[in-house]
Amino acid sequence: MKRVTFFFLSTLLMFSCADVRKEKQISSLITIEKGLDSLENLMKKEKIDTLADMRIAAEGVEFRIRNNYKLDTINLEFGKKMDAYKRMRRAIPKLNGNKVKIEKGIIELSKSVKNLKLDIENGSGKRDKYDDYIKFEQNKFKQLCLLYKDAQDAQNKIIDNYSTLHPELYKFSMTLIDSTILK
Repeated sequence: MKRVTFFFLSTLLMFSCADVRKEKQISSLITIEKGLDSLENLMKKEKIDTLADMRIAAEGVEFRIRNNYKLDTINLEFGKKMDAYKRMRRAIPKLNGNKVKIEKGIIELSKSVKNLKLDIENGSGKRDKYDDYIKFEQNKFKQLCLLYKDAQDAQNKIIDNYSTLHPELYKFSMTLIDSTILK
């Protein structure tokens, strides 16, 4: 009788521990899902149109200067500004590409987290590997967050460079056109 009671209690204890573990695993996945929702909302708030407009304006300024600046020598300060301006313009497509990668990553990670959550709830697949799968998904989420932070830093740098350099270079490019027209 004692053996039956002991067996019954040990079985009950084993299943209750499995339920606690299962709840912890699902809780971890819910945390990832909430983080993905937050990241997705931040991405939706971003205005890529502004970057596209900045790139078009920068290309116009560069085109006007390239076609109308006829001196053999270039002022060192002006050359540095043009170099920084060109780098800023060239960084915009890369930034847009990173934002697309982030959006795709959010979609893929959401699907895999949802599938893993269903597997855990239903008890399908390799149960002993659930914690490893969750760690893997958490690492992917951390990578997405880092990529987003890097994209934000790059976007802020682009906007700062644009707001600093564009007014001066735009004005200069327009004076070049005016001087060309007067000739």
